[in-house]
Amino acid sequence: MLNGMKPVLYILIIVACLSLTLWTGQTPSSAATAAGGVTGDTKKAPDQCKPGKTSTQALGWRWRTGARVKVYYLRNHFSVADTDALTRAVKNWNDALSDLDSRIQFTVRGERESISEDDASITVMRGIPKGKDRVGELKYYSLSNGVQYMVVIVGPDVTDASALTSLMVHEIGHSLGLADCYGCQRGTTAMAAFRDNDKGNSVYAPSECDRQVVSQGYAGMLASTGQLVPAR
Repeated sequence: MLNGMKPVLYILIIVACLSLTLWTGQTPSSAATAAGGVTGDTKKAPDQCKPGKTSTQALGWRWRTGARVKVYYLRNHFSVADTDALTRAVKNWNDALSDLDSRIQFTVRGERESISEDDASITVMRGIPKGKDRVGELKYYSLSNGVQYMVVIVGPDVTDASALTSLMVHEIGHSLGLADCYGCQRGTTAMAAFRDNDKGNSVYAPSECDRQVVSQGYAGMLASTGQLVPAR
């Protein structure tokens, strides 16, 4: 009897080992899903994204997860054509963010008389950016009551519609945590340098690499704190 059962026991052992192997192989995926899901925020960066060459890094501030950021234009600072060009940049970022876990959305609220100090707001205005040869600037304000807002300053020499779109895409990128990439090839990232004051950087919507860096930035945030977290 015992000798006759040996083949059966061997078969049962082999089946048990195979089952354990298959179960073990599925465990990481299940664990990742339980911890928050394998989503677009954690997928591998595209092969063309080379840090410092075609892709920037995260460095700055990020809006709270799920924020609805209000965008205003200071009255009498821009023509209708100007605001159309700036709004195009807002739409392009919304399109890029639509399926990311950050759930950020920018909403253009039109003109206003003064800088908005509302939480999660950006006021766009004409002015002289701080720093040599700069054509745009993003200023960040954090109040003691927890309110955080930003101001985008557009240099007076930036008048071409395409350049305005390019600049606004760049500055919104900063608001989401993207750093300048002076060594990046022009046309590969919204964070590359401008060719000159009124020609932009040949990027009018965030690249796939820009989108990926934002994804990774938000994936690394402790969203449960509800705070803007400085990028590392």
